[in-house]
Amino acid sequence: MKNKKKILFIKNLYQNPKFITNDIDILSKEYSVKLLNFKSRKNAFIIFSLMYQFIYLLFNIWKFDLIYIWFADYLSFYPVIFSKLFSKKSIICAGGYEATYIPEINMGVFTNASLSKSVRAFCVRYSLKNCTYILPVDETLIEHTNNYIYSDTPGKAPLKDGIKEFIPGIKTEFRTMYLGYDSELFKKPGNIAKEKSVVSAGLIVNDDEFRRKGFDLLINAAKQLPDVKFVLIGFNDENLDKHKNNVSSNVELHKIVPYSKLIEEYCRAKVYAQFSLFEGMPSSICEAMLCECVPVGSTVNGIPKIIDGCGFIAEKRSMVEIVDTIEKAINAEEALGKKSREHIMKLFSYKNREDALIKLTRSILS
Repeated sequence: MKNKKKILFIKNLYQNPKFITNDIDILSKEYSVKLLNFKSRKNAFIIFSLMYQFIYLLFNIWKFDLIYIWFADYLSFYPVIFSKLFSKKSIICAGGYEATYIPEINMGVFTNASLSKSVRAFCVRYSLKNCTYILPVDETLIEHTNNYIYSDTPGKAPLKDGIKEFIPGIKTEFRTMYLGYDSELFKKPGNIAKEKSVVSAGLIVNDDEFRRKGFDLLINAAKQLPDVKFVLIGFNDENLDKHKNNVSSNVELHKIVPYSKLIEEYCRAKVYAQFSLFEGMPSSICEAMLCECVPVGSTVNGIPKIIDGCGFIAEKRSMVEIVDTIEKAINAEEALGKKSREHIMKLFSYKNREDALIKLTRSILS
Protein backbone atom coordinates (compact mmCIF):
# COMPACT_ATOMS: atom_id res chain seq x y z
CA MET A 1 0.00 0.00 0.00
CA LYS A 2 1.31 3.41 -0.97
CA ASN A 3 0.27 5.08 2.30
CA LYS A 4 2.12 2.66 4.58
CA LYS A 5 4.39 4.39 7.06
CA LYS A 6 8.08 3.76 6.37
CA ILE A 7 10.64 2.47 8.86
CA LEU A 8 14.40 2.40 8.38
CA PHE A 9 15.68 -0.66 10.24
CA ILE A 10 19.40 -0.49 11.08
CA LYS A 11 21.49 -3.39 12.32
CA ASN A 12 24.98 -4.86 12.11
CA LEU A 13 25.46 -6.80 8.87
CA TYR A 14 27.02 -9.72 10.75
CA GLN A 15 24.40 -9.96 13.51
CA ASN A 16 21.34 -11.93 12.49
CA PRO A 17 20.00 -13.63 15.61
CA LYS A 18 16.37 -14.64 15.69
CA PHE A 19 15.39 -11.80 18.03
CA ILE A 20 16.52 -9.20 15.47
CA THR A 21 14.97 -10.85 12.43
CA ASN A 22 11.76 -11.33 14.45
CA ASP A 23 11.46 -7.55 14.79
CA ILE A 24 11.89 -7.11 11.05
CA ASP A 25 9.08 -9.62 10.47
CA ILE A 26 6.82 -7.99 13.06
CA LEU A 27 7.26 -4.45 11.74
CA SER A 28 6.90 -5.58 8.12
CA LYS A 29 3.35 -6.76 8.80
CA GLU A 30 2.19 -3.19 9.28
CA TYR A 31 4.86 -0.93 7.81
CA SER A 32 7.14 -0.61 4.81
CA VAL A 33 10.52 -1.63 6.26
CA LYS A 34 13.85 -0.82 4.63
CA LEU A 35 16.85 -2.72 6.00
CA LEU A 36 20.14 -0.83 6.23
CA ASN A 37 23.00 -3.07 7.32
CA PHE A 38 26.08 -1.57 8.90
CA LYS A 39 29.31 -3.36 8.04
CA SER A 40 31.39 -3.35 11.20
CA ARG A 41 35.14 -3.19 10.59
CA LYS A 42 38.21 -3.19 12.75
CA ASN A 43 40.24 -0.10 13.60
CA ALA A 44 40.26 2.83 11.18
CA PHE A 45 38.40 0.91 8.47
CA ILE A 46 35.19 1.65 10.38
CA ILE A 47 35.40 5.10 8.78
CA PHE A 48 34.36 3.65 5.39
CA SER A 49 31.21 2.14 6.90
CA LEU A 50 30.40 5.42 8.62
CA MET A 51 30.93 7.35 5.37
CA TYR A 52 28.59 5.05 3.47
CA GLN A 53 25.94 5.36 6.18
CA PHE A 54 26.32 9.15 6.31
CA ILE A 55 25.81 9.50 2.54
CA TYR A 56 22.82 7.15 2.56
CA LEU A 57 21.14 9.06 5.38
CA LEU A 58 21.92 12.44 3.84
CA PHE A 59 19.95 11.57 0.70
CA ASN A 60 17.31 9.22 2.12
CA ILE A 61 16.40 10.08 5.71
CA TRP A 62 13.49 12.26 4.54
CA LYS A 63 11.73 9.17 3.15
CA PHE A 64 11.25 7.51 6.53
CA ASP A 65 8.86 8.09 9.41
CA LEU A 66 10.79 6.15 12.04
CA ILE A 67 14.36 4.98 12.54
CA TYR A 68 14.65 1.63 14.37
CA ILE A 69 18.12 0.54 15.51
CA TRP A 70 19.31 -2.66 17.16
CA PHE A 71 22.10 -1.82 19.64
CA ALA A 72 23.77 1.48 20.45
CA ASP A 73 27.21 1.63 18.87
CA TYR A 74 28.96 3.31 15.96
CA LEU A 75 26.02 2.26 13.79
CA SER A 76 23.51 4.31 15.82
CA PHE A 77 25.45 7.60 15.90
CA TYR A 78 24.62 9.11 12.50
CA PRO A 79 21.04 7.76 12.42
CA VAL A 80 20.27 9.53 15.69
CA ILE A 81 21.94 12.76 14.52
CA PHE A 82 19.96 12.75 11.26
CA SER A 83 16.76 11.84 13.12
CA LYS A 84 17.11 14.97 15.26
CA LEU A 85 18.03 17.17 12.29
CA PHE A 86 15.03 16.00 10.27
CA SER A 87 12.60 15.76 13.24
CA LYS A 88 12.23 11.99 12.93
CA LYS A 89 11.53 9.60 15.81
CA SER A 90 14.21 7.05 16.64
CA ILE A 91 14.25 3.86 18.70
CA ILE A 92 17.29 1.99 20.00
CA CYS A 93 16.90 -1.59 21.24
CA ALA A 94 19.43 -2.21 24.02
CA GLY A 95 20.62 -5.79 24.34
CA GLY A 96 23.30 -5.50 27.02
CA TYR A 97 26.68 -4.47 25.58
CA GLU A 98 25.68 -0.81 25.78
CA ALA A 99 24.75 -1.11 29.46
CA THR A 100 27.96 -2.24 31.15
CA TYR A 101 31.73 -2.27 31.33
CA ILE A 102 33.53 -5.29 32.78
CA PRO A 103 37.29 -4.93 32.15
CA GLU A 104 38.13 -8.49 33.26
CA ILE A 105 36.26 -9.93 30.27
CA ASN A 106 36.45 -6.89 27.95
CA MET A 107 32.65 -6.57 28.04
CA GLY A 108 30.86 -3.32 27.33
CA VAL A 109 31.60 0.01 25.70
CA PHE A 110 32.00 2.46 28.56
CA THR A 111 35.77 2.77 28.73
CA ASN A 112 38.34 5.35 27.68
CA ALA A 113 41.22 2.87 27.61
CA SER A 114 42.21 3.96 24.07
CA LEU A 115 41.25 6.65 21.57
CA SER A 116 39.09 4.27 19.52
CA LYS A 117 37.29 3.04 22.65
CA SER A 118 36.70 6.61 23.78
CA VAL A 119 35.17 7.46 20.40
CA ARG A 120 32.97 4.38 20.57
CA ALA A 121 31.79 5.24 24.09
CA PHE A 122 31.00 8.79 22.91
CA CYS A 123 28.91 7.43 20.01
CA VAL A 124 26.96 5.19 22.39
CA ARG A 125 26.35 7.95 24.95
CA TYR A 126 25.22 10.42 22.29
CA SER A 127 22.91 7.86 20.68
CA LEU A 128 21.22 6.86 23.93
CA LYS A 129 20.86 10.43 25.19
CA ASN A 130 19.34 11.72 21.95
CA CYS A 131 17.12 8.96 20.56
CA THR A 132 13.37 9.08 21.23
CA TYR A 133 13.02 5.74 23.04
CA ILE A 134 15.34 3.11 24.46
CA LEU A 135 13.91 -0.41 24.47
CA PRO A 136 16.02 -2.51 26.86
CA VAL A 137 15.28 -6.23 26.77
CA ASP A 138 15.35 -6.33 30.57
CA GLU A 139 14.92 -3.78 33.38
CA THR A 140 18.40 -4.57 34.72
CA LEU A 141 19.92 -2.89 31.68
CA ILE A 142 18.60 0.40 33.04
CA GLU A 143 19.99 0.03 36.59
CA HIS A 144 21.49 -3.06 38.19
CA THR A 145 23.78 -4.41 40.89
CA ASN A 146 25.53 -7.64 39.86
CA ASN A 147 26.26 -9.56 43.08
CA TYR A 148 27.34 -12.72 41.27
CA ILE A 149 30.23 -11.63 39.08
CA TYR A 150 32.81 -11.01 41.84
CA SER A 151 31.33 -13.39 44.43
CA ASP A 152 34.40 -15.63 44.08
CA THR A 153 36.77 -12.69 44.76
CA PRO A 154 36.99 -11.93 48.50
CA GLY A 155 36.69 -8.24 49.36
CA LYS A 156 35.64 -7.10 45.88
CA ALA A 157 32.47 -5.01 45.77
CA PRO A 158 29.52 -5.96 43.56
CA LEU A 159 29.39 -4.50 40.05
CA LYS A 160 27.02 -1.60 39.51
CA ASP A 161 25.99 -1.15 35.90
CA GLY A 162 23.07 -0.28 33.64
CA ILE A 163 22.65 2.65 31.28
CA LYS A 164 21.81 5.12 34.06
CA GLU A 165 25.02 4.18 35.87
CA PHE A 166 27.11 5.28 32.87
CA ILE A 167 24.90 8.14 31.68
CA PRO A 168 23.74 9.91 34.87
CA GLY A 169 20.73 12.16 34.36
CA ILE A 170 19.76 10.62 31.01
CA LYS A 171 16.29 11.89 30.05
CA THR A 172 15.47 9.51 27.19
CA GLU A 173 12.34 7.48 27.85
CA PHE A 174 12.88 3.79 28.61
CA ARG A 175 10.34 1.15 27.61
CA THR A 176 11.41 -2.32 28.72
CA MET A 177 10.33 -4.78 26.03
CA TYR A 178 11.11 -8.44 26.56
CA LEU A 179 12.13 -10.61 23.65
CA GLY A 180 9.58 -13.08 22.31
CA TYR A 181 9.96 -16.70 21.22
CA ASP A 182 8.09 -18.94 18.81
CA SER A 183 6.74 -21.88 20.81
CA GLU A 184 5.98 -23.85 17.64
CA LEU A 185 9.56 -23.57 16.39
CA PHE A 186 11.05 -24.48 19.77
CA LYS A 187 9.06 -27.56 20.66
CA LYS A 188 10.07 -31.05 21.76
CA PRO A 189 8.53 -33.83 19.66
CA GLY A 190 6.78 -36.48 21.72
CA ASN A 191 9.02 -39.26 20.40
CA ILE A 192 12.25 -37.71 21.76
CA ALA A 193 13.21 -38.74 25.29
CA LYS A 194 15.25 -36.51 27.57
CA GLU A 195 18.82 -37.66 28.25
CA LYS A 196 20.92 -37.25 31.37
CA SER A 197 22.71 -34.30 29.85
CA VAL A 198 23.37 -30.58 30.21
CA VAL A 199 23.46 -28.25 27.20
CA SER A 200 24.68 -24.67 26.92
CA ALA A 201 25.10 -22.43 23.87
CA GLY A 202 26.92 -19.20 23.13
CA LEU A 203 29.14 -17.55 20.54
CA ILE A 204 32.60 -18.50 21.78
CA VAL A 205 35.07 -16.53 19.69
CA ASN A 206 37.60 -15.68 22.42
CA ASP A 207 38.59 -16.40 26.03
CA ASP A 208 36.44 -13.53 27.33
CA GLU A 209 33.24 -14.99 25.90
CA PHE A 210 34.26 -18.48 27.06
CA ARG A 211 34.40 -17.17 30.63
CA ARG A 212 31.42 -14.78 30.36
CA LYS A 213 29.13 -17.62 29.31
CA GLY A 214 30.36 -19.80 32.19
CA PHE A 215 31.79 -22.51 29.94
CA ASP A 216 34.86 -22.72 32.19
CA LEU A 217 32.58 -23.63 35.11
CA LEU A 218 30.68 -26.23 33.10
CA ILE A 219 33.88 -27.97 32.01
CA ASN A 220 34.98 -28.13 35.65
CA ALA A 221 31.53 -29.33 36.75
CA ALA A 222 31.70 -32.13 34.19
CA LYS A 223 34.75 -33.53 35.96
CA GLN A 224 32.72 -33.80 39.16
CA LEU A 225 29.69 -35.31 37.43
CA PRO A 226 31.19 -38.04 35.22
CA ASP A 227 27.86 -39.77 34.61
CA VAL A 228 26.31 -36.62 33.12
CA LYS A 229 26.93 -35.59 29.50
CA PHE A 230 27.76 -31.92 28.86
CA VAL A 231 27.15 -30.43 25.40
CA LEU A 232 28.69 -26.98 24.80
CA ILE A 233 27.77 -25.30 21.52
CA GLY A 234 29.03 -22.26 19.60
CA PHE A 235 32.82 -22.40 19.30
CA ASN A 236 34.66 -20.91 16.37
CA ASP A 237 37.46 -23.05 14.88
CA GLU A 238 40.26 -21.43 16.87
CA ASN A 239 38.59 -21.85 20.24
CA LEU A 240 37.34 -25.34 19.48
CA ASP A 241 40.92 -26.43 18.76
CA LYS A 242 42.10 -24.68 21.91
CA HIS A 243 39.71 -26.46 24.28
CA LYS A 244 38.82 -29.81 22.70
CA ASN A 245 41.79 -31.67 24.20
CA ASN A 246 41.35 -30.20 27.67
CA VAL A 247 37.94 -31.61 28.56
CA SER A 248 36.82 -34.85 30.19
CA SER A 249 35.30 -37.66 28.15
CA ASN A 250 31.72 -36.69 29.09
CA VAL A 251 32.02 -33.27 27.40
CA GLU A 252 31.11 -32.60 23.75
CA LEU A 253 32.23 -29.34 22.15
CA HIS A 254 30.49 -28.17 18.98
CA LYS A 255 31.04 -25.41 16.46
CA ILE A 256 28.30 -22.91 15.67
CA VAL A 257 25.40 -25.06 14.46
CA PRO A 258 22.21 -24.44 12.43
CA TYR A 259 19.03 -23.75 14.37
CA SER A 260 17.70 -27.20 13.49
CA LYS A 261 20.69 -28.85 15.20
CA LEU A 262 20.47 -26.48 18.17
CA ILE A 263 16.79 -27.31 18.69
CA GLU A 264 17.63 -31.01 18.46
CA GLU A 265 20.16 -30.64 21.28
CA TYR A 266 17.68 -28.64 23.38
CA CYS A 267 15.08 -31.37 22.94
CA ARG A 268 17.46 -34.13 24.06
CA ALA A 269 19.01 -32.43 27.09
CA LYS A 270 17.39 -32.63 30.51
CA VAL A 271 19.09 -29.41 31.65
CA TYR A 272 20.05 -26.07 30.12
CA ALA A 273 22.85 -24.14 31.91
CA GLN A 274 23.39 -20.35 31.84
CA PHE A 275 26.05 -19.50 34.44
CA SER A 276 26.92 -16.19 32.79
CA LEU A 277 28.82 -13.30 34.34
CA PHE A 278 26.63 -10.80 32.47
CA GLU A 279 23.62 -10.99 30.16
CA GLY A 280 20.73 -8.91 28.96
CA MET A 281 17.88 -11.31 28.31
CA PRO A 282 19.63 -14.46 27.05
CA SER A 283 17.68 -16.11 24.25
CA SER A 284 19.21 -19.58 24.39
CA ILE A 285 17.85 -20.38 27.85
CA CYS A 286 14.34 -19.29 26.79
CA GLU A 287 14.51 -21.39 23.63
CA ALA A 288 15.74 -24.41 25.61
CA MET A 289 12.97 -24.01 28.19
CA LEU A 290 10.43 -24.08 25.37
CA CYS A 291 11.99 -27.44 24.50
CA GLU A 292 11.30 -28.55 28.10
CA CYS A 293 14.81 -28.23 29.52
CA VAL A 294 15.06 -27.62 33.26
CA PRO A 295 17.05 -24.35 33.54
CA VAL A 296 19.96 -23.61 35.86
CA GLY A 297 21.77 -20.30 35.92
CA SER A 298 23.46 -17.45 37.73
CA THR A 299 21.63 -14.67 39.51
CA VAL A 300 22.56 -12.19 36.77
CA ASN A 301 20.39 -9.65 34.91
CA GLY A 302 17.36 -11.31 33.31
CA ILE A 303 18.27 -14.91 34.19
CA PRO A 304 16.41 -15.18 37.55
CA LYS A 305 13.26 -13.71 35.98
CA ILE A 306 13.47 -16.26 33.16
CA ILE A 307 13.99 -19.23 35.48
CA ASP A 308 11.51 -18.01 38.15
CA GLY A 309 10.64 -21.22 39.98
CA CYS A 310 11.11 -23.47 36.95
CA GLY A 311 14.70 -24.43 37.75
CA PHE A 312 17.62 -23.65 40.04
CA ILE A 313 19.81 -20.57 40.56
CA ALA A 314 23.40 -20.23 41.81
CA GLU A 315 23.76 -17.13 43.98
CA LYS A 316 27.57 -17.30 43.97
CA ARG A 317 30.23 -18.19 41.41
CA SER A 318 31.18 -21.27 43.40
CA MET A 319 31.78 -24.76 42.05
CA VAL A 320 29.87 -26.17 45.03
CA GLU A 321 26.78 -24.17 44.07
CA ILE A 322 27.19 -24.83 40.34
CA VAL A 323 27.41 -28.60 40.79
CA ASP A 324 24.57 -28.55 43.31
CA THR A 325 22.17 -26.72 40.99
CA ILE A 326 23.02 -29.05 38.09
CA GLU A 327 22.45 -32.15 40.23
CA LYS A 328 19.10 -30.81 41.41
CA ALA A 329 18.01 -30.17 37.84
CA ILE A 330 19.20 -33.56 36.57
CA ASN A 331 17.23 -35.27 39.34
CA ALA A 332 14.10 -33.10 38.98
CA GLU A 333 10.81 -34.51 37.74
CA GLU A 334 10.23 -34.05 34.01
CA ALA A 335 7.10 -32.07 34.90
CA LEU A 336 9.47 -29.19 35.75
CA GLY A 337 10.55 -29.10 32.10
CA LYS A 338 6.92 -28.84 31.01
CA LYS A 339 6.42 -26.05 33.54
CA SER A 340 9.42 -24.26 32.01
CA ARG A 341 7.81 -24.36 28.58
CA GLU A 342 4.51 -22.98 29.91
CA HIS A 343 6.35 -20.20 31.76
CA ILE A 344 8.13 -18.94 28.62
CA MET A 345 4.95 -19.23 26.54
CA LYS A 346 3.10 -17.07 29.05
CA LEU A 347 5.66 -14.34 29.73
CA PHE A 348 7.98 -14.25 26.72
CA SER A 349 5.94 -15.25 23.69
CA TYR A 350 6.46 -13.95 20.17
CA LYS A 351 2.89 -12.56 20.37
CA ASN A 352 3.70 -10.55 23.50
CA ARG A 353 6.67 -8.91 21.75
CA GLU A 354 4.62 -8.31 18.61
CA ASP A 355 1.74 -6.68 20.50
CA ALA A 356 4.04 -4.44 22.55
CA LEU A 357 6.13 -3.34 19.57
CA ILE A 358 3.15 -2.59 17.32
CA LYS A 359 1.41 -0.71 20.13
CA LEU A 360 4.47 1.50 20.62
CA THR A 361 5.09 2.17 16.92
CA ARG A 362 1.42 3.00 16.36
CA SER A 363 1.52 5.53 19.20
CA ILE A 364 4.65 7.11 17.69
CA LEU A 365 3.43 7.19 14.10
CA SER A 366 -0.25 8.02 14.60
